[in-house]
Amino acid sequence: MIELLIVVAIIGILSVVGIPIFNNVLGGTRAKSAQTGLESILLAEEEYKSINKNYYIPSGSCGDQTNSINTNLFDGDIILKNDHFRFCITGSSSLFTATAYNKKTGGTDYYIKNTKEKNY
Repeated sequence: MIELLIVVAIIGILSVVGIPIFNNVLGGTRAKSAQTGLESILLAEEEYKSINKNYYIPSGSCGDQTNSINTNLFDGDIILKNDHFRFCITGSSSLFTATAYNKKTGGTDYYIKNTKEKNY
């Protein structure tokens, strides 16, 4: 019986240490996914501009434009997923800023501009 109690205590200690580490790994993976999404937007915007002579800027406010970007910039392919981040593009026909907002915190986490300036 004492052995079982010791095993339960060890499992409890390992879970106290392991769960935060696992959550940090998940957070890093989600952040990298958002950054990759922004890089994809940059490349798609450059292609869009070479064909149409201007950048694609969705109409409306900078809410969750993820579906609109997938439909219009990526030809309907689901490139961006808005599980943890929502994506937005603002600007004009000659410049743009693509932003990934963290849905959990609501803050602006990452952005990339047509000049390739980025904050990650």
